[in-house]
Amino acid sequence: MNKVIVITGASKGIGLSTVIEALNAGYKVAATSRNKEKLVESVKEKLDNKNLVTNFLAVEMAFENESIKQAFKEISDYFGKIDILVNNAGYAVLGALEDISMDVARKNFDVNVFGLLEVTKEVIPYMRKEKEGQIINIASISGTVTGPSQGIYAATKAAVIMMSETLAYELEDDNIKVTAVCPSGVRTDFLDQKSMHRVDGANKVVANTLEGLAKFNHNQSGNPDLVGKAIVELTKMPTPPLRLYLGKPAILALNEKIQEVTNSANEYLELSLSIDDIER
Repeated sequence: MNKVIVITGASKGIGLSTVIEALNAGYKVAATSRNKEKLVESVKEKLDNKNLVTNFLAVEMAFENESIKQAFKEISDYFGKIDILVNNAGYAVLGALEDISMDVARKNFDVNVFGLLEVTKEVIPYMRKEKEGQIINIASISGTVTGPSQGIYAATKAAVIMMSETLAYELEDDNIKVTAVCPSGVRTDFLDQKSMHRVDGANKVVANTLEGLAKFNHNQSGNPDLVGKAIVELTKMPTPPLRLYLGKPAILALNEKIQEVTNSANEYLELSLSIDDIER
């Protein structure tokens, strides 16, 4: 296999697992992180076949325009092309919407949405040059089904899903495929204080939810290595889906949300149809 895959936010969790699975599958892998040395150490520690390190390139990248441009130039110069992008970098802000400052909310969007968008915009010309490509954006079930404390994070992931679907339509003629991957809970450091930004306040519903999430930490049903396998499986599909929901909790929550929306639409159907005065 001669394909080159780029994975952002790869020093731990789903990103690191995807790096290992991609190397084992025979890909040439470029992975980005703010800490290049830590990334290299993590990959060497987790990779069973140490010979595969020759197919690996660690790149330091921040979510800033010049850093992103330099990172992708380095990857292209090293491997000669870029075939697949996995946009994995991101983090969660959790807390009541009224308690989250605008600066904290904007920073979450800057990484989860605008950072992802800037990376994607940078990689598209490389894929056009190859006349094919694939972009896999790591979203979340929270982008479809939300609850107390998740308002900002869920909004960022909903944006990722919608941008992914839009890109899939816009890039179809360029033979560039796009998928939003929406996992439920995965056993990573995602809910650790060093990974997420928690905002405490007086809202009791939110406080109870955050307490429950803390107990849920590192007890999620999802295995990050199996998520990595699923992502690599996506790269082998001739016609990958627009959305891929991962994990039984994600599927159960999705089905419940579909039924809830369907029931509500049917209940208020007469009012919904009342605004049209031109037949289509």
